[in-house]
Amino acid sequence: MSRLQDFDPYIEQAMQSWHCPGVALALVERDEVLHQGAYGWRDVEGQLPMTPDSRFAMASVTKSFTAMSVALLVDEGRMAWDEPVREYMPEFVLDDAYVSHHVTVRDMLSHRTGLPRHDLSAWRLDSTRAEFIERMRHFKFSATFREKFQYNNLMYYATAYLVEKVAGQRWEDFVHERIFAPLGMGASNFVPEPPGPDQVNTKGYRVDRDEEGGAKGLIHMPFGRHSELSPGAAGALFSTLADLVQWLKVHINQGRAGSVQLVAPENLQQMHLPQMVVPGGGVSEALHGNTIFTYGMGWFIEPYRGHTLIRHGGNVEGFSLMVGFVPQAQLGVVALTNIGMLPLRDVLLCESIDRALGLERRDWNDKYHQVVDPQILAEARAVQTAAQERIDEAPPTHPLESYAGSYQAEGYPDFSVRCVEGRLQACIVGIFDWSQLRPYHYDIFEWHLVDIDHWVKIQFLVDTNGEVGSISIPLEGEVDDILFKRCPPELSQELVEALIGRYDTPVEGLGFAVTSRLDKVYITQTGGPPQEVKAYKLTDEWIGFTMGRARLDFARQEGEIRRLLFKGPATTLEAVRSDSQVYGSFD
Repeated sequence: MSRLQDFDPYIEQAMQSWHCPGVALALVERDEVLHQGAYGWRDVEGQLPMTPDSRFAMASVTKSFTAMSVALLVDEGRMAWDEPVREYMPEFVLDDAYVSHHVTVRDMLSHRTGLPRHDLSAWRLDSTRAEFIERMRHFKFSATFREKFQYNNLMYYATAYLVEKVAGQRWEDFVHERIFAPLGMGASNFVPEPPGPDQVNTKGYRVDRDEEGGAKGLIHMPFGRHSELSPGAAGALFSTLADLVQWLKVHINQGRAGSVQLVAPENLQQMHLPQMVVPGGGVSEALHGNTIFTYGMGWFIEPYRGHTLIRHGGNVEGFSLMVGFVPQAQLGVVALTNIGMLPLRDVLLCESIDRALGLERRDWNDKYHQVVDPQILAEARAVQTAAQERIDEAPPTHPLESYAGSYQAEGYPDFSVRCVEGRLQACIVGIFDWSQLRPYHYDIFEWHLVDIDHWVKIQFLVDTNGEVGSISIPLEGEVDDILFKRCPPELSQELVEALIGRYDTPVEGLGFAVTSRLDKVYITQTGGPPQEVKAYKLTDEWIGFTMGRARLDFARQEGEIRRLLFKGPATTLEAVRSDSQVYGSFD
């Protein structure tokens, strides 16, 4: 095809303009590969060239495979698109009872449940899918059921668990047996480690920018932790250009690749049909000139210059990918890049389709630069603005050591803070490695998300006792900041045993007794029942507990505990330990 003769120089020039080290691209019509190329480097440091068999982290392109795993079960009559998922997994409970009882797999796959992303509740968390399903009941909704499109990775994690329940095997094994093996996708799997000894991964990169947003080099972005849960069915796929050509053929040939009929045409079409309107306008309209955008199941669907374009991209740790096709023309594109969060993949998708269909040429690379370059500049200015708005001479209200500890919120993994050599570090347990937590002003700190080189402002909250008791973190933009409460300090068995005893106050007939059972601490006020108490403070001088609105602080002196301060809303009493014999009974 003459219009593809000068395509290679165009691709190479576009790569240079986005500072992209490597690209793998294929243009397919029916069963024929019209154009295929591997450009640049899969490994910049090692100067290793890109090849069609270089493996890429495919990010959200994975979602189309998750949708296909459901379609295969629907083909067999073992599942229905519109049956409430509670029929298959009764343990699926959300924070809205109506949604819990009525949500279908079609709702889950088309991002219309009313639940926003809540991504950091699960991303790279070493938790099983079954455990995560139990925690989903705590996530707050931001819209009513089927009200609007809200991209949601969590529902794809849940869909994998649903497939496991119905198929009776791990989702990854199901996909391998039912999709990868029949299509000959031998280099594809769901972990960074290649399935074969001679298969190689592509390295991912991001552009390192100066204070003005200008490019000054590339930074290699290693793969993060991959677990059974996450990125899982929402984004864990690793694949190659050669494998994805086989996958693309299924979607442009009525569910068939060569002699393999993978899925029935009618269920393939269900995934390709619009299921939910995606808000248009703005940047999308500026780029493509239309306001109609929709989502099917695992695919975006939109008008494209008199045709229908079905596509799904992915962005993760130094990779930006796209698989898209025009079903009426049985034409499709795979565009894989190893530069993160930049739209070269979109440029190559549109340019490939235009050339193959003989459409009037548009310089898509120039068009995307016109829209995206000002956004890059705006991101650089946001960093400058944050620095300008910082209040000088406004140090934290407490010593840095006071902020250290573990904090918890329902449904989310713990947020931990530690003090190392006079500086704070933070992490979400099981997700990120420790990274810098620097003072901004007062009790506002900036937490560095190293993977994306982004600083997030978090706020420590002080309780009425002047203690640092919780953290407010903006983890989900569609709901209020998530409030993490400080975890109670862990008390050793030796320390608990040292607390046990009777403490008398100057008030005749009023005393306290400390007992313990099954690793829990109880305090009994004279004449009352034992009450379980929770530790809130542990220092070298004090062990503090809360009991309703009262606090009970035990003084530690030379390894012994002999004194108790009872601090009620209107009363402060000192109690002195009288003996080690306790009173009160649990029987």
